[in-house]
Amino acid sequence: MVRGGGSTRTRPARSAERPPRQIFPIAVKYGAVSGLILVAFVLWVGSTSTDLALKSSARQVNSNGNELVLLVSSMIRPFWQDDSLSMAEQSLAQEQLSDQLSDFIKAPGEHKVLDILVLNQTGRNLIANARGGDRLSYQLGQPKTLEGSKVRVRSGTLSVGAVQSPVRSFETNLPDDAGQVHLFLNAEAIEQLESSLESATSSQMWTVLLLGIPFVLLVGFLLTRPIRRLREDMTLVARGDLQHQSTVSTTDELGALASSFNRMTRFLAEAREQELHAQAVARDLSIATRIQNALLPEELPEISGIEMACYYQPAREVGGDYYDVISLPGGRAGIVVADVSGKGLAGSLVMTMTRSLVRMAARTQLDAASILEEVNASLSRDMTEGMFVTLAWAELDDERSQVRIARAGHNPPLLLRASGRVEQFQPGGISLGMDPGPLFSQSLEVSHVDLAPGDSLILYTDGIVEAMNHDGVEYGLERFAQILQNLTAAAPEEVVEGVVTDLARHVAGAEASDDITLVVARRELES
Repeated sequence: MVRGGGSTRTRPARSAERPPRQIFPIAVKYGAVSGLILVAFVLWVGSTSTDLALKSSARQVNSNGNELVLLVSSMIRPFWQDDSLSMAEQSLAQEQLSDQLSDFIKAPGEHKVLDILVLNQTGRNLIANARGGDRLSYQLGQPKTLEGSKVRVRSGTLSVGAVQSPVRSFETNLPDDAGQVHLFLNAEAIEQLESSLESATSSQMWTVLLLGIPFVLLVGFLLTRPIRRLREDMTLVARGDLQHQSTVSTTDELGALASSFNRMTRFLAEAREQELHAQAVARDLSIATRIQNALLPEELPEISGIEMACYYQPAREVGGDYYDVISLPGGRAGIVVADVSGKGLAGSLVMTMTRSLVRMAARTQLDAASILEEVNASLSRDMTEGMFVTLAWAELDDERSQVRIARAGHNPPLLLRASGRVEQFQPGGISLGMDPGPLFSQSLEVSHVDLAPGDSLILYTDGIVEAMNHDGVEYGLERFAQILQNLTAAAPEEVVEGVVTDLARHVAGAEASDDITLVVARRELES
């Protein structure tokens, strides 16, 4: 006995993965980044504004100092270089110059001149000053020449006792380098402006921090609300609610993402339904496979004078064909080959019922017609609408060297004579389960055939003759008969092997559309 093999595949179980924990909300990230950008912008604006204001104030002070020192220098006559003057005259001229300078700094106006010094050409000897005997101390930095002028400017402090004031010194040479004029202006306005600008910048920054950052966080919270809703939607789907649909309906990328998410959940739901259906089918097929394996005979009974071989190959995991060999009283044997119209679990259950009915009928009925009529009567009552069974029955009687053949809508059995001739038997009969009784009985016929030594009886299903290759060409009864003729002298196992090999050569790897069942019974040659 030969059976076709098969394999089953199992898919690994999917392990549930927990979503990563949310460490830092995206709204806070957005707010933090936006807040930093806003603070940096305010600081830049404040720093730039302060710098511009300070430069503007410094330019104004420098402009005033430049005009004043040039004005003072134009008022001074270098009497100390006039050798014609006596010491008394020079001393008088010096007092007059000091008074003139003192009157200049006391004159009403906004120039805020603190002091004026007149030095000789070396810059080391004091000729006159506006403060007279006041004890003043100056600390000045390096000189810097004003743009577009010969006036030099220094920044520093003026000390009157313990009091210090910021000053700017404007220096210029008298004509012919006869001396130098140093004019000191009050620079407190610049420092006050710098302090006020720094205070305003700090105030603006804190205002932005206290009002702008909460506003940015609020905007971030509102902008990311669709993202949070999508995350909640994904959590529900991850927990198994594949019918859930996102309600995010914005007209931006998030809306498109939500639409894609909804399509994905629909696809997942459909895939889940298909998976559940496939699992149910797999369970049914597993049950049906166990049933079918239990139905097919593990070993063929020994029949006196008969050699036998069988082959079965399902087209799917569970097919609709079955065969059986039943020992009958008086040394007889019944061979059954049947094809159930359904596949899977339903076909397997009908196959089980048919096998049981045939075996019970074979114990109580003496002839082939009565056996099939009893089986048909039982199947017709319980058969699902649209299902039927084709069956071929061959009863071997070794004592009489005869075969009685009955056929219920099945492929006609073949007889391979020892001479090499192939005969076909087509006794009448409709399929089991299609008619409850009268029509079935009227159409049923039984053929009596002599089985000589070396003759072989061939029972098969349509999976052999209707097997197609990739071009859609069927194997056909003619080719089947030809290969049988080539195997006339072969043993049943060799006949089965030869047919299966030739059939595989024909289909050339094309997927089988139906089950294949083949039973070969040969009467032994007389010794």
